[in-house]
Amino acid sequence: MSKIRLVAVLVAFGVALYILMSSIYTVSEVEQAIVTQFGMPVGEPVTSAGLKFKLPFIQEVNLNDKRVLEWDGNPSDMPTKDKLYVSVDLFARWRIVEPLQYGRRSGQRDPKRRRQA
Repeated sequence: MSKIRLVAVLVAFGVALYILMSSIYTVSEVEQAIVTQFGMPVGEPVTSAGLKFKLPFIQEVNLNDKRVLEWDGNPSDMPTKDKLYVSVDLFARWRIVEPLQYGRRSGQRDPKRRRQA
């Protein structure tokens, strides 16, 4: 009987540890987080670094970068009126100042996939 009880205690401990670990998340100094519940933002964006808590299995955390982000387009040659070609190189730099608006306007849930696309 003690083996069955030991297994039951270990299983209960494992389930409790899994629920506890799924309710904890961290935000680093260079990140900001939006907590969503069923796809809708809950509360204010988390901009301070540290260990944070959420409801397990119901809430999701979407992390955004606070640093200056860069995009570098492919250089291309453009013709002018004089039939000369000018090499044009495109780039953009931006910072996410309002993460809640950024999350709403982008329309996607995972910001890391947004930047890779």
